[in-house]
Amino acid sequence: MLRKIEKTREQWAGKHQALDSFLNARQNLLVDYIHLSDRHKSLPSQEELQEFCGQLVDYVSAGHFEIYDYVLAAYEAAQGDARLIAERIYPSIKENTEEALYFHDKYAEAADDETLMELDQDLNRLGEVLEERFELEDKMVSALNLLARLDNQQPA
Repeated sequence: MLRKIEKTREQWAGKHQALDSFLNARQNLLVDYIHLSDRHKSLPSQEELQEFCGQLVDYVSAGHFEIYDYVLAAYEAAQGDARLIAERIYPSIKENTEEALYFHDKYAEAADDETLMELDQDLNRLGEVLEERFELEDKMVSALNLLARLDNQQPA
């Protein structure tokens, strides 16, 4: 996952401030995810879980609020295959968002040991969700030729 993110960063970084913020949120989330997942014998503290859940919401929000106007404008202008691809991708991103927010809701304030006992399993599932989301977002940006729109400063 780290290599894919680095490749995307090389492709997109410096193209637009909104996209850079989005990429930074993605990288911060992945770093926190790896840190949280890499615990072998102990459960994370409530503060660590809250920090990670905050990063998760920041990342999901960055996608919706940082580049949403650009994605919406690009989608509305899209025709043919680009529009069809976007129409297929967006429902998956929405479903993915719901799964990420479910993790947040479950663990942002998790204090009981019973909930925390499910953390490893839920982190594994969240890793799959994040990997899928990164791929979907990258496909959406490519399909809508969003980089060209950002270069031309054409928001909605």
